[in-house]
Amino acid sequence: MDFLQIIFIYFFFGAVWCFYMEWYTTNNLEGRYGQPWNNRERWFHVWLWPYSLGTWLLAIIEHWFGPWDN
Repeated sequence: MDFLQIIFIYFFFGAVWCFYMEWYTTNNLEGRYGQPWNNRERWFHVWLWPYSLGTWLLAIIEHWFGPWDN
């Protein structure tokens, strides 16, 4: 697999993650977090999707099993 394929796959996953996050937040959250996204937020989630996904997964795990500091 060459470098361009790796870059394409990375941005493909980032775009899918960004699409899901924008859809979820605008349809399921209220108030400030339920607002339509701007391009800065979209680019953050496309470029830094591993950080965004990791933060989201840790929040879900903490929600299911309780806080880490017990």
